[in-house]
Amino acid sequence: MSGIAEHIVDATKAGGLLTAIDFEGQTLSWQALNTAIGDLRELFVEAGLSRDAVIGLLGRNRLEQLGGFISTLGADRGLLLINAIRPVTLVVEEIAGLELGCLLGSRDDLVPEVVKAARSCGTMVIAAEVQEGCLVFERLAPLEATTFRLRGAGTLIEIQTSGTTGAPKRIPVSERTIASSLRDGVRSAKGTVDDFQLKPQSSPTLMFSPLVHTSGTFNTLMSVFEVRPLVLFEKFDAEQYRQALVKYRPKFVPLPPTAIKMMVDSAATREDFASVRAVRAGTASLPVQLQLAFEEKFGVPVLTTYGATEFMGVVTSWTLDDHKAYALSKRGSVGRVSKGVQLRIVDPDTREEIVNGGQGILEAKLDRIDGGREWITTTDLARVDADGFLYIVGRVDDAIIRGGFKVMAGKVAEVIKRYPGVYDAIVLGLPDERLGEVPVAVVEGYPGSELDGGAIRQFAKDNLTPYEVPVRVHVVTSLPRTVSDKISRPAVKELLSKIH
Repeated sequence: MSGIAEHIVDATKAGGLLTAIDFEGQTLSWQALNTAIGDLRELFVEAGLSRDAVIGLLGRNRLEQLGGFISTLGADRGLLLINAIRPVTLVVEEIAGLELGCLLGSRDDLVPEVVKAARSCGTMVIAAEVQEGCLVFERLAPLEATTFRLRGAGTLIEIQTSGTTGAPKRIPVSERTIASSLRDGVRSAKGTVDDFQLKPQSSPTLMFSPLVHTSGTFNTLMSVFEVRPLVLFEKFDAEQYRQALVKYRPKFVPLPPTAIKMMVDSAATREDFASVRAVRAGTASLPVQLQLAFEEKFGVPVLTTYGATEFMGVVTSWTLDDHKAYALSKRGSVGRVSKGVQLRIVDPDTREEIVNGGQGILEAKLDRIDGGREWITTTDLARVDADGFLYIVGRVDDAIIRGGFKVMAGKVAEVIKRYPGVYDAIVLGLPDERLGEVPVAVVEGYPGSELDGGAIRQFAKDNLTPYEVPVRVHVVTSLPRTVSDKISRPAVKELLSKIH
């Protein structure tokens, strides 16, 4: 049995009859998860399913899916996450090309079209259901394939990127990477994980990050490793979240920028956040104006982080001590380097390292990926200041060539976001017969703000060089986003095609 599988089993034994997952008042105990792991393992063995066969999970934030996720990994199987929150036609198309050994999902998601697509590949189909506090599995279709998808050496989970810039890519994440990332995540917990001294925790994880996204996957695994209960939300709702804060009184909570914005606009009070020592914000860029508004309203520091699907965790973050010392002077930074990580900035053309705070492409070495042997090149433009704080200033693929001049779309968007009332913005390059490409901005305002595209464009003129100024500024009620809360560039392009 792998180290992670063994640890999951040990965690479910340590938790016993205590609640492991709470979803809208329906619960599963740690003991119920332990039983489910054994039941699922037995189903796999009875079917003659190879240990290296990949198990596909139709994932969404519901009790049986989260239980299925934990049970599959606890049964020492490799997992491929499939986003069930999509049209059935897209799910069917994906499953038909995966050649899975087994497809696991809830009865609601295993509609006839999905089961048919799985059976066409000879894939075994298992339905998961919660009955009277137990996670029950039922085989809906037998294993008929003799050859099927096998996981790569060392791979534990296959997860898709968020699709911010195009079609999502499937990323294999190794067990080594996940184990190291989890240990890094609890390095201040007095060696709990390293020493395998498991003790149930009382402060829960309030989880609304999608299970199929890196943040949801990591939060789930982190909670299991710490024997920490999970309070699960299918989607973020400000009032439900406020009630959970009051009921469970957590100490640290993750909130992406959109959720931070919703809480600022909600009726929640400082008293509701009285137990919270800090909010961790990741997954997308956090506007400085929004961070200030949240901290002023609730009196809780916001600690931003930076990571990627490939990293299976953060590579930089703020600490409470950093916030006390640098909150005013380092606004906009995503923090300092994490344990086991090296960062450097390189010139986009020469690939030589840039020092003294210069801007270039961010590269990282991570102990948890390959022992820190190779530099991993990101698509982010960044700089690191003299105190080691990282600033993400755009993306390499954000460059727009306007009549021979290079316009960095991320830089233009950051300037536009400084305009009063602007919550978020994106700048894209659109074809132009004379100049090749021209920048166009799409802007989302705070609720109640009355934004004028002409005034925003004038603000851009006052703060940018002439060739960087967008030719048009469109104000929209809300920008389309991915499941990870990032602006979806393909969806914005489609939106612009309808406007003109």
